[in-house]
Amino acid sequence: MGSRGLARGAATLLALAGLSGGLVACGDDEESGEGGKQQTLAVSITGEGKAAKLTGFKQLEGGVVTIDFANKSKVPYDLQLVRVDGNQTVDDVLKITNSDSEGTPIPTWLHGAGGSGGIKPGQTTQSSQVLPEGKYYALASPEGEDENAKPSTVAFEVSGGGEGELAATDATITALEYNFQTSGLKTGKNTITFDNTGKELHHVIAAPILPGKTLEDVKKFASSDGPPSGPPPIDFDNGFSTAVIDGGVKQVTQLDLKKPGKYALLCFIQDRAGGPPHVAKGMLAETTVR
Repeated sequence: MGSRGLARGAATLLALAGLSGGLVACGDDEESGEGGKQQTLAVSITGEGKAAKLTGFKQLEGGVVTIDFANKSKVPYDLQLVRVDGNQTVDDVLKITNSDSEGTPIPTWLHGAGGSGGIKPGQTTQSSQVLPEGKYYALASPEGEDENAKPSTVAFEVSGGGEGELAATDATITALEYNFQTSGLKTGKNTITFDNTGKELHHVIAAPILPGKTLEDVKKFASSDGPPSGPPPIDFDNGFSTAVIDGGVKQVTQLDLKKPGKYALLCFIQDRAGGPPHVAKGMLAETTVR
């Protein structure tokens, strides 16, 4: 399920995203416009390497949960929420999310529940998702040179309910087998709905396509069996990623699109049954950011 075990030939691409303890009380609750309780958590990652610490999670009630994720470390980090069925431990989760084995099956007890794509040091981003009752782990994974380090993890519980509606947004990225559809993306700060209408797990890794390059160039680069030859056809510095979510799940998240132009969108998660990453099945698309 984790990007570390997928498409080694596109290791630079995969550094943009990852999937991938005690409870720390923090956050505020308020009544949402839909008549339920909207819960907000102020979550942060601090320190580096083995000293990295993820704080801000607490026991929650099922429903809409908004997470303000602050990167107070010195390297880029992402935040992935994972819900598990049964008594699986965080080590059971990490065996899947940090696996070096490519194309292995993803067990049905593991669910991509939301979170935030990678953000640079000193940045803060926000995501909202409807969390049903269950047992959860939050995984904050370093990216770039430290991407093979063990994530900082926190366990938390969600009790009761799980109903609620996310706020409407002007922009949408929809994932399905095996394609993306987009609307409303613009230069600058975007609040988007990331909607997985398929049956498989999906995420988005995206970046501007460089002048003179095409989506076919991106496909060849991302699908390489070995280290890609030559410079990448996309602008990594201005790319973005999302968390992984289950089929039938959506979230509202923030993207900062720094430049207009054509962007390539890719998914590197494999099917639950195993097999090649979705990009190898044609799950990449081009969209224009105005």
